[in-house]
Amino acid sequence: MEKSNRKKTPFKSIKIKGDYLGWKDFYEPNKEIIYKSIIEIFEEFKTTRKKSLTLNLSAKLKNEFWDTDIEFKKDDTLVLKRDILPFFEEIEDYEICSKVINLHKELTL
Repeated sequence: MEKSNRKKTPFKSIKIKGDYLGWKDFYEPNKEIIYKSIIEIFEEFKTTRKKSLTLNLSAKLKNEFWDTDIEFKKDDTLVLKRDILPFFEEIEDYEICSKVINLHKELTL
């Protein structure tokens, strides 16, 4: 695999406003919006021919600008069942749970 100096344009970008004390302070209150964005990325795999899609997250942590890209591949569907589904079960959003289960099935057939 060749490395490229060219940065890929993210499929989805989220800029979280506010100044957070650290990762946990940032992640916990924003988990729902992050997870819904990950669902959107996997939804896109149903129609795109791209092998991977990127989620860009940015925020201010400890008075510093923080920015990261998380790349997902179509076969990373484990994330849906291992991370995303339990979160939405916990907050009792069963409509999204159903969507995640169906999305997982569609992508793993």
